[in-house]
Amino acid sequence: MEQQLFPSYLLARAALSEKSKNYRLGDGDGNVAVSFHNPGLNTSVRVEVGATPFSEAAVYEGILQEPDKNYEITPRIPWNFEKLRGLLQPTPVNFTVTTYINNEKVGHRTVVATMRSVNDCPYYWEDDETGTGDLDLNYMYVAYINEDDPVVDEVLSQALQTDIVDGFDGYQTGDKKRVDDQVFSIWYALQKRGIRYSSISTNSSTGISQNLYSQRIRTIDQTWNNRQANCVDGMVLMASVLRSIHIDPVLVLLADHCVLGYYRDAEHKDLACLETSMIGDVDLRKIMSVRRRKASRKLFTEARQRAQRHYRSSKDSFDKDPRYRFIVVADVRKSGIRPIGR
Repeated sequence: MEQQLFPSYLLARAALSEKSKNYRLGDGDGNVAVSFHNPGLNTSVRVEVGATPFSEAAVYEGILQEPDKNYEITPRIPWNFEKLRGLLQPTPVNFTVTTYINNEKVGHRTVVATMRSVNDCPYYWEDDETGTGDLDLNYMYVAYINEDDPVVDEVLSQALQTDIVDGFDGYQTGDKKRVDDQVFSIWYALQKRGIRYSSISTNSSTGISQNLYSQRIRTIDQTWNNRQANCVDGMVLMASVLRSIHIDPVLVLLADHCVLGYYRDAEHKDLACLETSMIGDVDLRKIMSVRRRKASRKLFTEARQRAQRHYRSSKDSFDKDPRYRFIVVADVRKSGIRPIGR
């Protein structure tokens, strides 16, 4: 993608296999590829990709069978996933590629790419160069939902201490109010934690491409530990906790905004929406302790009402405008998109 690599993309898709295409060889992820015009029948080809600070060296050897055809070779790159997870700011990376045809060296080139921060989430690419069409990557928001993160247990522990619910059982009782109460207990725990709205979304990579769109997203441990969140950060944190207690979250992506959705029933017939950016609208420390839960419940109700209005006014745009998406997290998980971890 315009000589930019996203650790979040590499981590989220690490377990996936790229779909095979005509004249595409190799089992790599497609982020590092070499194009060949095959000069003859059954041409022997070898592609070597040198090691980088984020990957080991890689080699592909094969046969180009059909003459006068354009082939794409995608060696499988052994990425260092721990280093990718730890990258907090963009950095240049040299990729050195050496190519051989019929055992004769025909090319040696070094390409400088930019390895983006793990907090950079690509979500759309208007592809004007390759002719393969635009690439909708909105599913990548789900990579920042991490139901396995230890932070989830911390949130649930504090939510139980509010005494709003005596346990988390998802949809087991069939009681929608109990589902709402479970969600509210998590909301209240985040408020008591002191989560505040913080719209930090600009970094050194912002605006460097007119065609590749990305969003800065905090990992859920960063949000929890730093007590800061914008609409996306709060959405993925709450979605992570809901996933862990078997309440199914939905990401409602709007133009320049997003809200959290969650199903109130196992059949997915009743959807509630929540404006997570409102979590910090009330400072509970300034309210008498006996009134805090009531104040939080009132704000929770208002946040649901506002988000519901956003959702209703945007429903007709989800299938028409790429800025609007309705993403059921469970469906994306089933497709193989994994959490980026930490």
